[in-house]
Amino acid sequence: MPMRLIPLGTNGFIPTQGRQTMSFLVLAERDAILLDAGSGVSRLLDESLARLLRPYPILNIVLSHFHLDHTVGLTYLTIAAHGKPVHIYPPDRPLVQASGEAALNELIRPPYFPLTLQRYPLPVAITPIRGDFQVGSLSVRVRAQEHDGGSIGIRIGDQIAYTTDTIVDPQNVEFVRGASLLLHELWLDDAEKPAQDATKSGHSYASGVVRLATEAGVERLMIVHHHPLRSTAAIHKTAEAAQGATNVKIIVPEEGKVYDV
Repeated sequence: MPMRLIPLGTNGFIPTQGRQTMSFLVLAERDAILLDAGSGVSRLLDESLARLLRPYPILNIVLSHFHLDHTVGLTYLTIAAHGKPVHIYPPDRPLVQASGEAALNELIRPPYFPLTLQRYPLPVAITPIRGDFQVGSLSVRVRAQEHDGGSIGIRIGDQIAYTTDTIVDPQNVEFVRGASLLLHELWLDDAEKPAQDATKSGHSYASGVVRLATEAGVERLMIVHHHPLRSTAAIHKTAEAAQGATNVKIIVPEEGKVYDV
């Protein structure tokens, strides 16, 4: 069975324009992984997606960092995980500027949420990420990225590379090289990038993302982490303009759609 990817949330910051915040469900032959757990986790309540997840005994969650647009969905798991055991992999020092387990326990506790993770009505395990690791049969590689507080790039085997909440980083070229599918944030169009230093925003801009994907020889580029004020039509316009500069197929993801990897 080919690996499949289902975008659950593709926005950064807040849900708008019918788009939820960042979360992507990866389904391999024996393992299920959520890349980030933003408000898109709520889509797991849709019966069509719940049915896809049903054969998997554990829901694994790999977090790129701790900002709320990537973690608020952890509070939804009490119903959205459908009672499955959950294994959360948070980034840890020195990859980011926080202790992974301590950050999760700070995020999910009273008075901000009624429960702690330890009191969820389902088994929850936490394994901090300090380097490359395995999720079942899947090899997961990581690297530290430049972002406020830190974030990690994530690569699942040869198939999927996931780099969000970071600048256009030349060091990511080797990390994502040859991936079947690169999910890369595209927060800014070229008109919006800082004129003097495109790294100051802590985010990525269109022509830089396309250049990185082209240099890395990826097969497909899925642009993610959309600005909440950007319309879907504007995102497609940016993608169409960018497609003229590369042979890499650019995909504007549709939330809830199943993509073969």
